[in-house]
Amino acid sequence: MRQTRIPVLTWHGYNLFGNTYETNDLIAFGEDLHTIVACGFSVVPLVEVARWVRGERSDFATPVVALSCDDGTDFDALDIAHPVHGPQLSFTSRLAQFRATSEGLNAQASMTSFVIASPSARLQIADGAMSGQRALNDRWWRAADKSALLSIESHGWDHNHPSVSPVAQREQTTGDFFAINTFAECDTHLRAAANFIESKAGRRPQLFAYPWTQASDYMRSHYMPRYAEAEGTMAAFGGASDYINRDSDRWYLPRFVFGPDWKSSAGLKKILLGSLS
Repeated sequence: MRQTRIPVLTWHGYNLFGNTYETNDLIAFGEDLHTIVACGFSVVPLVEVARWVRGERSDFATPVVALSCDDGTDFDALDIAHPVHGPQLSFTSRLAQFRATSEGLNAQASMTSFVIASPSARLQIADGAMSGQRALNDRWWRAADKSALLSIESHGWDHNHPSVSPVAQREQTTGDFFAINTFAECDTHLRAAANFIESKAGRRPQLFAYPWTQASDYMRSHYMPRYAEAEGTMAAFGGASDYINRDSDRWYLPRFVFGPDWKSSAGLKKILLGSLS
């Protein structure tokens, strides 16, 4: 069956409230990989989905899905102990285990990590929203991006996060990425963030994910189409939970998120098979 729409799946490594599927994005991710195989899907790099939308590549030979994680916490790439819930295997480690027992495209399965650029913002978020866990570091970005397991891409400069001060938003309105709606603000989140990420990861980001999936009309319809490609960005992700098709707006590509969009293996199976209907 020809696949005319593709699901992109997203997890958050810091969502650790226990050690069960429902309470731990890392554990859910490991189990979800097996659901993907059981449904007959192959994992492809997210950048290949962006190229497909742009008409730069042909349709995939088998049903495919792409994987991503947001915010760039250390749990994306490092096996570390959570202060409450103990040792945790990272997304990278779980992917490596999955690849070791997989065939075909899944033997090269990879994930995209959308990281926050600003060191000051990451430190403030770690001390605030993450209750003092110093788990938003950039020391692993370069090795992760070279590993072929995890691709480092941009989640903007400071997430316009309420734990951060000052932010790039001109009126210091935080907690709402729709408020990023001037050239200077957008340029900080795209160009300045890309410059910093490139300096630490060794490669310029090709993809952008809007914090909270939110993009102002100005950023989505004016700034991105005019300036993003000159900075090396080929597509941006945000918007409602939905599939990506050839006609999708490449500056506002949708994703599905664990928790809001599926909470069980059965829920994920429904999303995956829904892309074939």
